[in-house]
Order: sequence, then C-alpha cells, then structure tokens
Amino acid sequence: MQYSYSADLIFLDSRPKIKSITSHPFFAFIMLGLIMVFIQLLQRVGIVNFSFAKAIGQTAIYAIAVLGFCFLLGYAGLASLGTAGFAGLGAYITGFLLNTYTQLPYWSIFFSVILVAVILGTAVGFISLRIEGLFLAIVTLGLSEVLVQMYQNAEWTGGPMGMSTGYIRLLPNVLNMRTNIAMLLYIVSAVLVILMILTFNLIKSPTGRAMLAMKNSNSAAQAMGINLLKYRLFAFILATAFAMAAGSLHMIYGQYTDPIQWGIMFSLNVLAACLIGGAKSIWGVLLGTLIIFGLTPLFFQDIAFLRNNSWIMSVISGVLIILVVMFYPGGIAQLVNNFKLKRKYKKVMEALSSKVMPKMPKISSPAKITKAREKFKRIEAKYIVHAKKRINAHEKKVKALITKQKTEELPADVTLRLDGLSMHFGGLKAVDNLSFDVKKGEVFGLIGPNGAGKTTVFNCITQFYKPTSGKVLFNDRYGQTLNLNKFAVHDIVKTGIVRTFQNIELVYELTVLENLLIAAHTQYHTGFFSHMFHTSMLKCENALLTHKALGILGQMNLLHLKDVYPIGMPYGILKRIEFARTLMANASLIILDEPAAGLNEKETEALTALIRQIAKEHNVTIFLIEHDMSLVMNICDHICAISFGKKLGFGTPKEIQESKEVQEAYLGVE
Repeated sequence: MQYSYSADLIFLDSRPKIKSITSHPFFAFIMLGLIMVFIQLLQRVGIVNFSFAKAIGQTAIYAIAVLGFCFLLGYAGLASLGTAGFAGLGAYITGFLLNTYTQLPYWSIFFSVILVAVILGTAVGFISLRIEGLFLAIVTLGLSEVLVQMYQNAEWTGGPMGMSTGYIRLLPNVLNMRTNIAMLLYIVSAVLVILMILTFNLIKSPTGRAMLAMKNSNSAAQAMGINLLKYRLFAFILATAFAMAAGSLHMIYGQYTDPIQWGIMFSLNVLAACLIGGAKSIWGVLLGTLIIFGLTPLFFQDIAFLRNNSWIMSVISGVLIILVVMFYPGGIAQLVNNFKLKRKYKKVMEALSSKVMPKMPKISSPAKITKAREKFKRIEAKYIVHAKKRINAHEKKVKALITKQKTEELPADVTLRLDGLSMHFGGLKAVDNLSFDVKKGEVFGLIGPNGAGKTTVFNCITQFYKPTSGKVLFNDRYGQTLNLNKFAVHDIVKTGIVRTFQNIELVYELTVLENLLIAAHTQYHTGFFSHMFHTSMLKCENALLTHKALGILGQMNLLHLKDVYPIGMPYGILKRIEFARTLMANASLIILDEPAAGLNEKETEALTALIRQIAKEHNVTIFLIEHDMSLVMNICDHICAISFGKKLGFGTPKEIQESKEVQEAYLGVE
C-alpha cells in the first residue's frame, strides 16, 4: 500500500468550503452552544419552561468541572477527589468580590479566579503529585474537606448559612444582571464551548500524547523525554482551573452557594460522570454529566416521587458505574470508539489484500497549492528561528553542566564508557566496579545469566537508577563528553540515547504513527500555549515530524499500519514498531533490552537483519542485552560478559566463546 505525504501542503484543504466547516470538530462544539442559546430563546417566547432552560445552564456548568477532571483522569491517569473543594472556592471568591467590590465587572473577577486556580493548583500539585494512585486521591480529599470546613466556619463565607450575591456587572457599563438569566446562559454557553475547544486542542496535541504515554508507562514516558512532574502538574492546574471556573459560573448563575453543595458527594458525582461517559471523550463527558447531574432537573423535575427521593438517582448512578467499570471501562464513549476502530481496521485489511483501491485525493487548483506552500514556507521560517533558539538554549545548559562537572574527554572513537560503575541495593551488589568502552558505530553485547545485573546496568546508564559509585560517560552527537550521572531521566534522550524495555512499552491508546511522534517529544519546540490554541507553528512542526515518521514507517515496512492501534498485533510487528520509535528519537546510541525475547526463529533472523540495517544506514551505535547466543555471536562486534555484577570477560565473540570463565559461569562446561 503506497502512501504519499507532502509536509508543505499542511495548510491545503481541497474540500468545498461548506464541507470543510461542517466536518471540523469545532463546528459541533459551536452548534451545541447555539442550541443552548436557542433553548433560552424558546423559553422567552413560552415554548420551553423556565426551570428547564435554567437547568440546561446548570448542567453545562457542572460539565465544565467534569471536563477538567476528564483531562486529569483520562489523560494524565491521576485520581483526585478535590474537585468539590476547588469548585466551592471559585464560587466563594466570586461571591465575595461581587459583594465587596460592586463596581468590578464580572470578567475581571472570573479571570482573577482563574489566576488563583493556577497559583493554588501549582502549589498543591507540586507538593501532592509526587505521590500517585489512592494516596493522591486521599490527599486531595483531605484538602477538599479542609476547604469545606473553612466555608462552614469562616466569617467571610457566611458560614453554614451560605453566601448570596447582589447585582452582577458583566461589563463596566452594564449593571443589574441578577434577573437576566438569559444573558447568564449565554455566558455559560460561551465559556463551555471555548473550554471544549481548548481541551480538544490539548488532547490532540503533543501534550495529550505525552500524558497518554505517561498514563500507560512512567518508565517508557521518561525514556522518551517526558518530564512526569511537569505534565502531571499541568494536568492538575488545568483541572483546578476548570473546577474553579465552574464554581465561579455557578455563583453568578444561581446567585447563592453554601458548604453542603461542595461536600465529597460532588467530587464523587464528578468522578461518576467521567467514568460513565468516558474519561477520554469530550462528548462522553457531556453525556455523563447529563446522566449524573441533569436527568432529575431536566426530565424528572415534575415527578414528585423522584424529586422527593433524590437518593434513587444516586443508586442508579452507582449501578451504572458498576456496569461500566465491569464491561466498558472506557465509558459509553467506548461503544462508539469500538465501532469506529473495527471499521478502520477492516479498511486497512481490505487495502492490504487489494480488495479495494484506496481513494485518490482530489487535485486542487495550482493556485491553491501555491498559496498553501507559500504559507507553509512563511510559518516554517518563523518556526526554524524559534527552534534554533530552543536548541541553543539547551546546548548552553549542557555546556554549563560540562564546565561544572569537569569530566575527562573520551576518545573520538568511543561512544560510551562505564568507569568503575557500581549499584548497591542495601547489601546486594547488583553491579560491582564494572568498566568497559563501547566503540562508535559498533553493535555491542552485554551477556550474563539471569540476575547478573544486565538490566541494572542499562538503568544506570539511562539514570533510572543513580549509581552508587562510578561514572557513565557519553560522547554526544556534538562530540561533547557528558557525565550522565548529572542528568535527569527525562533528559537522557536529549543527549542522544534511547532505550527499549524487556516488555514492549508501546502506548496502545495511540496509533502507530502517534507512537512514533511520542518518540519525537523532545523535538517539539512549541509549548503549552501553542498546543492549547493549535497555532500555525504547531501545525508546521507536526507536519515536519509527521513527514519524518512516515519515512521511517515506510523503511520499516509499517506504513500500511500508520493509523491502526497496535493492540492485538503480532509480537514481531510490535517489535518493529518499537524499533521504528527508537529511530524517531534521533539517537546516536540505541540500547536494546532483550530485543529477541518472545520471537521465533524466523522472526529472530529478521530481527538480526534489521539491527544490522539500522546500525549501517542510520550510523548509530547499538548496545544490547540478549540471551539468544546465536544472535549475539552473529551480530556483535564486541561483547562484555558479567556475573553477579562483575566483569567476567570482554572481547570479540570468538574471544568470549573461548573464555573459560565465561563458559563456566554462563555457557556451561562439563
């Protein structure tokens, strides 16, 4: 299956104008906002009753809080029970400012609340995000309860009686917004649509991919250059900002709040809405919010029995959570996604078997092509300047680090040197005073029996373990000798080292192409702002890296699988995808941890040829651990044998085979 891709036509859209607008994801978000406005207009002419129209706005406010939690749970994989406390804080701050400074326009108050959310989210997140899982949920629950106690007892919050607001000034010259529910619904609709758009941009950006990688495997994410604390903190700040924004809107929409509204049940209901609808789907979030928060006020408000027995809806939501977690962990949105995936996979298989011919893209007019290419060139020129600044800044940091560490220079033909490397775990010496050199451009093997300390050596090189003693020296792509002991785990890939793991660590929630883009994470020079607003710079950057990724997939004979999710693929294919990902990282040293594990004889032969091809064509050094002696002896230029963390032998495959120490400890002799 052939595929052509031109990076400089990223801004070309051959579709008719109407189709390009209606098929855009933002079109559906905007239409939702317009429907909410239309419902309010129907209420004003008496077609829709007032309580229904008002409940629409209140449900939309709750959806904002759930949307932030969806990003935190569905993408960053973090469970927090602090949503209620933060939402309540947004409501109380808004009420206090409205009552104290009556001349302040609401938008200045709203953005002040967001600023407080960013500061608070940063402070709390920086402290609490060093723990994970249940412990994080407990910490955030405790914080939420502290805030609720403050709402109940502080004088400025009104205590248990709650707080109400007076007039709301939307703009400097517009007063008396209290009774104008229609205008308030327009505000809520606009904020919801804007936040949906920003969330969509983030989840489809390098930030969203990085968070999914982090959620799938912390180790693999760090190996790809993803700073865990940075992205966890960003997700937590975003969730806090969304919760406090929802609280602020709740205050102006209902004109009243009290501590009971922000108890633990609110946080649990937000969690329930996220789980039922789908933690990774924007539309799933809206559906989940409708089920948990909207059914009673929208549809059951006239049924006295349900209105007077609100516990029934809690029971229904609890049963739904149980059913969803048992049968559809991805929520209701998973049903739709499964259907789409089956159709996509069927098309790929049909194309592979030549049952159908792929549709040829429509040819645009030469004028449109020229215009798109000119736009790309303008953006690319700006992007190159921006990228060079980021690269130069990184090089300055590295040079400053080299000056401080005073590391001796390695010979030009040496890529990696272990100098007296030791790693102790209490009384266990996993690696004991190990020293050897890895030459530039060679395939180097590290062998030894199970428990010899081979993977520990890899973890020390890539700084997952900080060595007890000794140095790990590396000649980077610029010829600078780096002491890797001084680098953080997520910075190792920036030096030019990329590794694989014993178990395949692909992100199964991303397509094959997106898995390669994860490996290029450190090559993205745009930041959170560009990702949130999907700027032209990001489009240009995505186009360039996508072009590179498609070239690597073509070389690895994986191009036909670019849009397929890797889950369920044969083991040999998964290995090839993992190799393609290492090539995407621009590495000068590739570290392979048991690459032939789980492969049959035919697949091992193909792997051997692939490793040789990569080393030759990409001019990289390959350092591998492997138990398959035939592969090691056939492919390696030099081998180091270790046992109980100590070096037994070093030399060519022939020298290792003839070594009595190696034979006795590993190969076995009679």
